[in-house]
Amino acid sequence: MMLGFLLICLTTSTLATETPIIGGRVVPLVLGSSQNFTELLESVNGILIAGGRSNIENSTYSRLVTQIFEYAKAANDDGDYFPIWATCLGFEFITLASTADKIRHLARCDAWDQHLPLNLLEDWKESRLFKKADNDILNILTTMNVTSNFHMYCLTMDNFTRFKMDEFYIPLSTNIDKNGLEYITSVEAKNYPFYGTHFHPEKASFEIGYTRPNIPHTREAILANGHFAQFFIEEAKRSKHRFNSREIEEKSLIYSYDSQIYTGQIGVDFLYQQVYVFPV
Repeated sequence: MMLGFLLICLTTSTLATETPIIGGRVVPLVLGSSQNFTELLESVNGILIAGGRSNIENSTYSRLVTQIFEYAKAANDDGDYFPIWATCLGFEFITLASTADKIRHLARCDAWDQHLPLNLLEDWKESRLFKKADNDILNILTTMNVTSNFHMYCLTMDNFTRFKMDEFYIPLSTNIDKNGLEYITSVEAKNYPFYGTHFHPEKASFEIGYTRPNIPHTREAILANGHFAQFFIEEAKRSKHRFNSREIEEKSLIYSYDSQIYTGQIGVDFLYQQVYVFPV
């Protein structure tokens, strides 16, 4: 995933039967475009806030995500189930968004290209995110180096408490960076279907190349990280949002954009296998 857009999970069909589709489809929300963001949010079934690089306090990205975050809170407060999944930069944003003063809350760390098992905290057994996970999944996640971290700033437990994020979120797992610093790697909101991981569940399946040889691509890594995708799809299926017509839906899907570019051959340091470039 690349900086410049957010991915919105689409999990229900507008066909005549109105039956849910098995998985999820993607609608891109393009920064700087003429899209009607409110109309899109009322049509899709959940938001995935992708990783990338941007200022989470003051940028076009942060302002749009603030709008989305507040929309999702208000929708859920009104009984309109609307989930958020946030990865890496998204994780940093949704934890910041829960604070009153929106003050930078991350500590410098060294968790770049670090692949670890999760240290589950005591509340994991009652969490929505982990309590229904198969024992095989839990065993892989807690004993094998299958979660991929790529960040230089971390959320410590001290900052989590000091900035009163514990009033909004439950921390579910931690890890230790290369210098011995403990940092939080997954959270879920207490009263909202909002979830975040500082690690990247998608990399086990999709970031395959010479530039990042340490990313785990074993059967176990793909299976365990797939749990998070399936969990979020099930959450999004609870949303009752629909597009007004199949025509609008099909036009909104990412398949309608001629934007995919293979980047596996661009430079030895290029991280992604493919990116999407949207005209704005």
